[in-house]
Amino acid sequence: MLSAGGLRGAAHLGVLRRLVATGIRLDVIVGVSAGAVVAAYYAAVGLTMEELIGNARVFQGRHLIAHSVGLRSPRWLRPIIEPFAGIIPRRLRQLESSRFGRLHHGISAIGIVCHDLTNDCARYLATGAHAGVSLYDAVATSASIPSMFPARSITYEGRVCAFTDGGLSDALPIGFARDPVLGATHVIASDCRSRRGAHETHDAADLAYVRPRLDDTHVLRAPRASLLEAVAAGEASVTAETLEKIRGW
Repeated sequence: MLSAGGLRGAAHLGVLRRLVATGIRLDVIVGVSAGAVVAAYYAAVGLTMEELIGNARVFQGRHLIAHSVGLRSPRWLRPIIEPFAGIIPRRLRQLESSRFGRLHHGISAIGIVCHDLTNDCARYLATGAHAGVSLYDAVATSASIPSMFPARSITYEGRVCAFTDGGLSDALPIGFARDPVLGATHVIASDCRSRRGAHETHDAADLAYVRPRLDDTHVLRAPRASLLEAVAAGEASVTAETLEKIRGW
């Protein structure tokens, strides 16, 4: 389960790399906002860990700004702006052909959280239960940072609704991962939010909770060099104790 967190979400890559490298098998993956992006490109597009971390090496916060400007610009102007958005346009084109039911790396189901502005509630979209919403639209809206990206009109169960960043309503969707529609019996939760909930506890026997230490990476600002520092922090957060707990399942 991969939380919201903006650029801090790069740490999810380190968490995934550590789990994959140690032979932990993931059956279901759930993501919201930044976590939805990582989940989709790993499970649905099928990028390798090397490709994903290569993206973190070259990605800059200014690419998000350029992409935002492009979305709000006249269509004829977008090809001029696109080169300033780095890898975002190319990766979005790859995502267009992805499907909730066509997954990779042994993942059997994916879940994405969006926020429905029209009805002011979370929308939980998953393999076999996505209400006709495409995976591309689900991920694009789940990661639509409010005030930076415009809400998108999405047809959900036959009604047109305005969808935006899923982090607004459920930034750490552990309950969704456990929902029967996805069927996760044990959950590994990677929490990259800038703040934890005041009353949250994560000591359940069927939950492995990891929280990368991201002192220099913020929601919309990261070290100038690259996001690799966040990736390393994610990897370090999966401790030997955490792995022992997971293997005990």
